[in-house]
Amino acid sequence: MNKDLIVIGAGPGGYEVAIKASLHGLKVAIVEKGELGGTCLNHGCIPTKALYKSALVHKTLTEALEFGFNNVQYEINFSQIQARKESIVNNLRSNIKMMLEKSNVEIINGEASFLDDHTILVKNGENEQKLTANYFIIATGSVEKTIKISGIDLPNVVTSKELLAINKIPTKLIIVGGGVIGIEFASIFRELGSEVTIYEYMDRILPMFDNEISTRLKALLKKRGIEINNDALVEKIEQIENGLVLTGKTKKGKEFADRAEYILIATGRKAYFDGLNLDKINVLYDKNGIVVNEHMQTTIEHIYAVGDVTGSNMLAHVATFQSFKALDHLLGKENNTSFQVIPSCVFTFPEVAVVGLTEEEAKTRYGEIKTNKYLFRASGKAQTMGEVDGFVKVISADNTLTGCHIIGPDASSLIQAATILIERKIPLTEAINIIHAHPTLPEAILEAIRGLI
Repeated sequence: MNKDLIVIGAGPGGYEVAIKASLHGLKVAIVEKGELGGTCLNHGCIPTKALYKSALVHKTLTEALEFGFNNVQYEINFSQIQARKESIVNNLRSNIKMMLEKSNVEIINGEASFLDDHTILVKNGENEQKLTANYFIIATGSVEKTIKISGIDLPNVVTSKELLAINKIPTKLIIVGGGVIGIEFASIFRELGSEVTIYEYMDRILPMFDNEISTRLKALLKKRGIEINNDALVEKIEQIENGLVLTGKTKKGKEFADRAEYILIATGRKAYFDGLNLDKINVLYDKNGIVVNEHMQTTIEHIYAVGDVTGSNMLAHVATFQSFKALDHLLGKENNTSFQVIPSCVFTFPEVAVVGLTEEEAKTRYGEIKTNKYLFRASGKAQTMGEVDGFVKVISADNTLTGCHIIGPDASSLIQAATILIERKIPLTEAINIIHAHPTLPEAILEAIRGLI
C-alpha cells in the first residue's frame, strides 16, 4: 500500500495534520498503537481538566455563603466524577475518529517500525502489514519520566496516567515533583478533600516560570492547605502496613519522612520513539528526542518529527502547529509560524498563564527593561467574582511587550491577548488605545501595560 503521507501517532501532532493533508488532496494514513487522541486526550490535558472542573464546582459550593446561599448540602460522588471524565474523553475520541474517516484518512491500529526510509511495518498482535509512503510525520509523543529510587514500583506509587484511573479520593497524597503536572494534581485533589504534600528538588515550584509567579502561587497553594517542600531529594519509598512511607533529605542534609496512601511521581516526561527502528534509517536523535531543523525535518528530509518526540516545548498546541509547519514545507507552502512566543497555562486555584520572557530572561536579552504589575484586587470584575488573589505582570523593552505572566481568575483565557501583542510586536503606545469592554478581566492586562508607558 502506497500513500503520499503516513502519520505515526494520533495525538494533537498527528490527527489534525492528517486531516489537513487529506484536505490538500494527499492520500493519507495514520498509524496509532493506542487510542486516538494521544496522551493529551486520553491521559493528560483533557481528563485532568475534567477533574479540575469538578474540583472548581466543589470550590464554588464551599464558597456559597459568601454569595448569599445558606445551608447548601452536597456529597462528593467520585465515581460520578470519574464517569463524567471518561464520557468526555470517549466523546472527543469518537469525534476524532469521525473527522478522520470523513476526511478519507485511513486509520491503522498497530505499532510502526521503519524497514527503510520509505517503508514501515505495522504490527497489531499476530497481524502485520507493510506500508510505503513518500513522506512521514513522526508524532509519537512522550511518556512519563520516573526517578530511579527503591520502591518506585510499589502498589499505589503511580504516574499521572494511573492517578487519573483511581476509584477513590486519596486520604493522603504525596507528590514528587513541583512542575505543572504535580501542581495541577495537588490543586485538584486538595480541593476534593485529600491531604496533599509536594516534594520538589528545585528551590521553587514551577522553576521555569517567572520567579514572582512561582513565589505567589506557592503562598496561595499553602493557604489552601497544600504543604510544599523545596530543595527536597527523595531517596526511597517503602510499603508499610497502612500505606507508604517516603524518605529523603534536603539539600542541606536534613532528613525527612512522610506517609501517604498514594504517591504520585510527577518528575516530567521524555520523548517516546521506542520501536521505530530509527537507527536503521539513520534518523538522528539525542538525549532529548529526535533532532529536527526549522522545517521539522529529521536527518532524512522526507521524514518529519513534531511535538513531544522532539523533546522541546512539550505542549499539545505546539505539536499541532509544528505538524502544520511540516505539512506546509512538504507541500512547498510558506509557513511563518514562530515558536518563540508560546503561551502556557497551569490549572490551579487560581490559574496561572504565561507567555514570552521572564523578567530574568528579559534582563539578559535586553539589559534595560520595564516591568509593572496590576493586582486583580483592583479589578471590578474580579471583585464581583470573588476572585481577587493574583496579578498581571508585564515586561517590556523598546516599547513592545516581551513577557506577560498572570496568576488569577481565567488566566488561561486572558493570556491569548498578551500573546497577540508579543507575537505581532504591537507598540505599547498603540496597544493602550485598544478599547476594552468594561467590566471585564482583560482590562487587567490593559491597566498593567499602561503602567509601562
